[in-house]
Amino acid sequence: MRDIVLIHSTISQEIPTLCVSEIHYLPIYDALLESNIPPHAPQECIDALIFTSKHAVFSLMQAMAKRKELRAFAKIPAFAIGEKCAQALTQAGFAVEFVSSTSHGTSFAREIIERANGRKMLYFRAKDIASNLDLLLTQAQIPLAQITAYTKQPKPLPQSLKPRPQSVLIFTAPSHYHFFVQNFGWDPSYIAVAIGQTTLRAFAPSTICYASPIQSLESCIDLAKILAQRAQNHTAAQSSLKKLK
Repeated sequence: MRDIVLIHSTISQEIPTLCVSEIHYLPIYDALLESNIPPHAPQECIDALIFTSKHAVFSLMQAMAKRKELRAFAKIPAFAIGEKCAQALTQAGFAVEFVSSTSHGTSFAREIIERANGRKMLYFRAKDIASNLDLLLTQAQIPLAQITAYTKQPKPLPQSLKPRPQSVLIFTAPSHYHFFVQNFGWDPSYIAVAIGQTTLRAFAPSTICYASPIQSLESCIDLAKILAQRAQNHTAAQSSLKKLK
């Protein structure tokens, strides 16, 4: 069967992983001060929090461990995209008000707009984001502050780590795809699996690609196994036809 490789920023225990980027958490306390948000009493100007990545949660948790006054953020209702992000918030003691079943920023923005009710919101985000969530919320006239909680940077890798031809590669973010291509290029025999539509749209037009029916790593792995087996069966069938000829 074809190799299946997760292209990511952290090692997965479930599947062989190639880390093409590194996560760097940024100083949240200083960013709050620069945005005129009182770290010790954020409830004075913030009514709800928005998270689209567990890394934003981890960055805030790291800041909370250094500055106890930041624990006040855990009392503010949070909107999370995806179960993994919501789980990270719950484990950190946050009050999760809403969990989106989609990993698509546009859909999540619409869900937030429906539930905002005039509240002032704070979005903990990556330095670079693929969605237009912030723009949509601003256009809907929702009071929105933004804090850059983390950044992704490409990790230079030797060509010896490049996946073999015909591998099935799983991508959970557009940046992982871009960093991979930047480092290794792209073999036309690769099959790409995207966790959602935002990542799917990042692929080059000529890419053989599929979107996971459920936006989770587990679903991506299941789809990758199906595609790998299907490709193996197709290759075996072609080989049999050649022998018959």
